[in-house]
Amino acid sequence: MGEAIELFDTSNFDSSHKLYSKDNHRVLGKMKSETGSTPPREFVGLRSKMYSLSCGGDVTHKKIKGIKKCYVKKNVHHESFLRVLNNTVRNTRAKFRLFRSTNHVINTIEMNKLCLSAFDDKRYGIDTLAYGHHSIR
Repeated sequence: MGEAIELFDTSNFDSSHKLYSKDNHRVLGKMKSETGSTPPREFVGLRSKMYSLSCGGDVTHKKIKGIKKCYVKKNVHHESFLRVLNNTVRNTRAKFRLFRSTNHVINTIEMNKLCLSAFDDKRYGIDTLAYGHHSIR
């Protein structure tokens, strides 16, 4: 990272870190570390846009597409990702309420969605070919 520092936005690093710089702060196209200057200790990626980064202690970064951030923050833990990855639990479900507007009428809806699952329905096999690829017959 030090050799190609012009490609990174290191404004979220500690100000005492040797790579800290405000030069690329909020510049489009620059890569930024999610964890700042603290290196992640463990990564669990179940499928695309569903992962957890553990940085030691109580600091974790969890992303699950389609599930409300407040639900993920309160109810989903790094250990939940590990249990699904190790097949201790097959999958988990998320139940939360939200407001939805249909034809200018606001309703409260209770959603029950699949939250964590290690089954990736977009890829095929260990070589990870996309479904519909010409070499899959």
